[in-house]
Amino acid sequence: MALSKSDGRCDVLFVVSQPRAGSTLLQTMLAGHPKVTAPGETWLMLPLIYAVGGPRSAQDAPYCGKLADQAIECFAAEHLDRGVSSIQREIGVAAMKVYQSVRERTGADVLVDKTPRYYWIIDELLHFMPTCRIILLVRNPLAVLSSILSTWATNSVGNLSSYRADLLEAPARIANAMQYDDSRVKTIHYEELVRDTEQTLCGLQQFMGLDVVNGLGNYGLAPKRRFGDPVGIHDHTSPILDSVDKWVSHASQSPVVWKLLSDYRYVLGDDLLGRLGYSGEKLAAQLQSVKPAGTGIAPSLQSQLRKKPIEPVRSVFRLRNACALTISKLGRRAA
Repeated sequence: MALSKSDGRCDVLFVVSQPRAGSTLLQTMLAGHPKVTAPGETWLMLPLIYAVGGPRSAQDAPYCGKLADQAIECFAAEHLDRGVSSIQREIGVAAMKVYQSVRERTGADVLVDKTPRYYWIIDELLHFMPTCRIILLVRNPLAVLSSILSTWATNSVGNLSSYRADLLEAPARIANAMQYDDSRVKTIHYEELVRDTEQTLCGLQQFMGLDVVNGLGNYGLAPKRRFGDPVGIHDHTSPILDSVDKWVSHASQSPVVWKLLSDYRYVLGDDLLGRLGYSGEKLAAQLQSVKPAGTGIAPSLQSQLRKKPIEPVRSVFRLRNACALTISKLGRRAA
């Protein structure tokens, strides 16, 4: 997909990824540059972009989103020279003014807005804000799911439904954006970021149009934010290489986690994983090498992603979870 291009330094950089893909780490390191301000996850552009020409759910607003879209389109077509595009352009201008005010207060040249769920609006960001830049931060999706299970869905039973879009929508949308022929979009992989931190950060600073500052990988004490990584970023002062394959160890310790990761690999498929930069066969082999006992009766990923499971179904999840863990423990004792 060919989009308009922009050269020179950007004013706003968006970091887009799956949640738990390392965006807080990346933002924290970039924030060490004296000409960068990084206010955290702003979520600012999601409601602004969806205000015009975007699908809205009646559950999220006290009005019918479809009717609102129709009314706005009718109004714009009749009274504005460029129709809805005129409104979108002004929304982009307004957002840039907000970001500019933050930059001016901090004396920064570039603002980094890392809001992973901007994966919903990658095209719109490029359209509404032509001078922005976007970093697509890609991490092994199985490591992402493992991190979600460790950090947010800690009992691994029946509470993955809140992350359905993060797991199923985000990878495909990010993979599509990776194919854009657009100088404003750059892809980096989490594994590359932690293995070759300084070189990766050097390339990103150049992409942002900044003078290169060395040593950003040693970020020290990260500021605590309401949104973002609540755990790992505060336990270390620089990237940790062990985080790359931590998901394999996690899978080996629990038949439930192993089953969920294995199902996730199958659901994404080798083609999508390959487009993201990962070998489905290699991931399958890694899982097979650490397969614990009890995976045969562990709850499936499909069952975990049900939007609102009723209590009897949730109870079955818990029973299968308990049985799988018991079988796994007995297997380890026998070994």
